[in-house]
Amino acid sequence: MELKEGKLPPNLLKKILKILPPLKKEIKIGPEIGGDASVIDLKNYYLIISQDPITFTEREIGYYGVIVNGNDVSVMGAKPIYFLFTLFLPKNIDENKIEGIFKEVKKTCKKFDITVIGGHTEITPNIERIILSGTMVGIRKKEEGFFPKKVYKNDLLFQIKEVPIEGVSIISKEKSEIVKNFLGEKKLKIFSNFHKKPGISIIKEAILIKDFEGTLAMHDPTEGGIINGIWEFCEFLNKGIIVFKDKINTVKGFEKVFDYFNIDPLKTISSGSLLVAIKNGYEEKFFEFCKKNKINAKFIGVFKDLKEGRYMVDGKNKIEILPCQDDIGKIF
Repeated sequence: MELKEGKLPPNLLKKILKILPPLKKEIKIGPEIGGDASVIDLKNYYLIISQDPITFTEREIGYYGVIVNGNDVSVMGAKPIYFLFTLFLPKNIDENKIEGIFKEVKKTCKKFDITVIGGHTEITPNIERIILSGTMVGIRKKEEGFFPKKVYKNDLLFQIKEVPIEGVSIISKEKSEIVKNFLGEKKLKIFSNFHKKPGISIIKEAILIKDFEGTLAMHDPTEGGIINGIWEFCEFLNKGIIVFKDKINTVKGFEKVFDYFNIDPLKTISSGSLLVAIKNGYEEKFFEFCKKNKINAKFIGVFKDLKEGRYMVDGKNKIEILPCQDDIGKIF
């Protein structure tokens, strides 16, 4: 089987995960599909650890590395506090470029009160672009927040912020002339800055939402977009789902660029959005909570039993939700 760029196919990933040694009893969530971070039981606390690389873009890679890994920790209900990162650098890289990445990491960590505690930097043979791999650590008290496995039939799926925020930002920076030709200089500047405003971070939103009484679980859709994110979330929770396509909140004003590259915005890298499972009957309270905290929330689906499948309703069509590759690769 020829493997494509991006995440490994789920069936292959399931197979190779079985090779790993069994989990020790204190590991409550280990390596599994749809798991944003590991959860380790430390008696009165949970230790939360996430790891993710940045591979699609070199631009502001230090910023992306901190935020993406911070998102994964925060969706498990913990504030990110410690960061480690490894930089793989191509030959002939400029020293100023390396310093710039470290400055980005410093600035972003300072904003979220995160401390860098280690990592590794090297010149790596046979690579053409910078790769950053990060690890984020968080700690939370057991009684604060939720344990993300207790979702039942008819519980509700909400989307926080629109999609694909990260994809729009990457496309605008990597293919700026094309975006400018379609949308103009003003909109190019706005969309190029989407990773900062509305931003790819959901740390603030996740930390607030974890304390809402009806919150059951959260997931951070990234590679493969919101469609892949929904599938991963359901896989992690062992649930089916019905999603209503017309309710999904997508970025407005970028349609011409998506069409030019034949990109599906629902299958494009979506850091900056957040999927939240809310207990059935708590939807009105959740809307009020989000309004009070200035959180952009939309109801987009209903969880079902696994045997009922995973589907998206698009008008009169019912489309099965399956894992997918990210469409962002079409621009490179």
